[in-house]
Amino acid sequence: MFADDELVRATSQLADYRKNNALSDILDKYAALIEDHRRLKSDYEEEREAREKYKQMARGQERNPFVLVLVDGDGYVFNEDLMGKAGDGDSSAERLARGGTNAARLLNDAVKASLRRKGLEHCQVMVRVYANVAGLSKALSKAGLVGAEKRSFSPFIASFNRSSGLSDFVDAGELKENADFKLRALLQLYAENAQCKHIYFAACHDVGYISDLTPHAGNSGRFTLLGMGVEELPGVFRSAPLDGPAFYRPPNSVFANTSTKTPSSPAKPTFNTSTGADSQRTVCEFNKFGKCKYGATCRYLHVGAANTKTPWRAIDNERSETNAGSAEEPRSASPGTSLPRKEDVPEGHIAVNKNNFRLDPYITPPSPEAARELMARINKQRICNSFHLKGSCDGQCGFDHSPLSPDLKRALEVLARSQPCPKRGACRKVNCNSGHVCQTPDCRHRGGRAFCKLPYTSHSEDLAVATYVPVEAGPRQTRQGSTVGGSSVKDDDAQSSSLSPGSGEDDTRIGGTNGASVEDTWSTSAGYVASPWEPVEQYVGQHVEERIIDDGGAR
Repeated sequence: MFADDELVRATSQLADYRKNNALSDILDKYAALIEDHRRLKSDYEEEREAREKYKQMARGQERNPFVLVLVDGDGYVFNEDLMGKAGDGDSSAERLARGGTNAARLLNDAVKASLRRKGLEHCQVMVRVYANVAGLSKALSKAGLVGAEKRSFSPFIASFNRSSGLSDFVDAGELKENADFKLRALLQLYAENAQCKHIYFAACHDVGYISDLTPHAGNSGRFTLLGMGVEELPGVFRSAPLDGPAFYRPPNSVFANTSTKTPSSPAKPTFNTSTGADSQRTVCEFNKFGKCKYGATCRYLHVGAANTKTPWRAIDNERSETNAGSAEEPRSASPGTSLPRKEDVPEGHIAVNKNNFRLDPYITPPSPEAARELMARINKQRICNSFHLKGSCDGQCGFDHSPLSPDLKRALEVLARSQPCPKRGACRKVNCNSGHVCQTPDCRHRGGRAFCKLPYTSHSEDLAVATYVPVEAGPRQTRQGSTVGGSSVKDDDAQSSSLSPGSGEDDTRIGGTNGASVEDTWSTSAGYVASPWEPVEQYVGQHVEERIIDDGGAR
């Protein structure tokens, strides 16, 4: 057994050991804290450096912001007013040089005006125009706008390039698709560039660019598609083809395809009260293209005769052989931006263009749901056109008079307009619900896929309203061809139900337009989508033969 003093020493040693052990633990914890501090400090320094780099990058991105204007010069031709006008002693080269300077200035002014509306007035404007200069010079020469030299348009281009350090008109070469290749490369380069705040894309005449624009659909605020009713920069570029019918572009757009003597701003519609013989005569369709062999002795009315020097197809084919990129079908101005609204047309009048061709009021396209609902209604019972669209029916027709919602009524009107009027643009009949000009956005005649029964002239006419003319006064029609206020049964409204599709008037029932079934009205040709609505599943991608079903007589 230990003595007392030994126990005291052992207790003291144990206390010292415990004290030393606790101190060691404290030191270990302190060392761990120092290491954590060192690591956190390192992370902090790295984060601070990254933040500084980000600030520098952000400042760099905000430095020298600009917008890009990409132009396919093969499809978007400058307005002839900007080519320069003949002066005393001025040569063609001098006029073109003056026009190039004016074109660059006007284009920059128009873009800057658009930027002010977007809140981007602090941005510089960079313009890139790519074209086949040799092919463009040839087309302009045939239109009488430049000389006959191979590159007669060069003085205009050189002056355009000198006018601004950021404006370039580049010759892409004579091979096909050269301009397209350059535009696609620049679009991909600048679409994700932070300093490029906006892109004006002027190549909407060519559907080949759709695949390049589709990936940026979610960032549509960075893009303005010129020439598609999205943005107009008036006065710089022509709005219709050289010496030919108008392409599918908004009128007076800065960027458009080209027309003879197209004014820089549309003429204000006037009221034409003339009811002379000329307004009652049928317009000569051949004279519009300069092909009427009877000339002044022709019994039909000659209005808006085309310049026979250069048909639009000749120019388009020549340019397509060099660097085409342009559409192969004629296009008219956008219906949504050019055609009049119903409320704008005075009572007792109809709208006509500069060629005295009848223009239909614009109809807002119905929704796919309304189209399907209308189809379902028609499959159950045919709908009376006269009652719903004209407001007149004797109630004994046997067709559907039940109420239609506004959407269904608009869908019914669009469907009626898909059938061509037999008088075409010469029609002056009140409340004619047949189609005179095409309003289908995806029409195959404009490069789309929708089947369309309307004739060529319904797609190539100028859609700008020139005047309003009075309608023809005629007897009111009842059923079976009888008339009220007249003795004759021979009238356009008294069409037989055996008429072929697309040749009838607007007075028959939907589901049997002039005796035609709905299968005929929305029939498709293989590969085309049924017009006017794409989501009609049973008609998509198949060929439905047109069938005529007797509906018991037309009014």
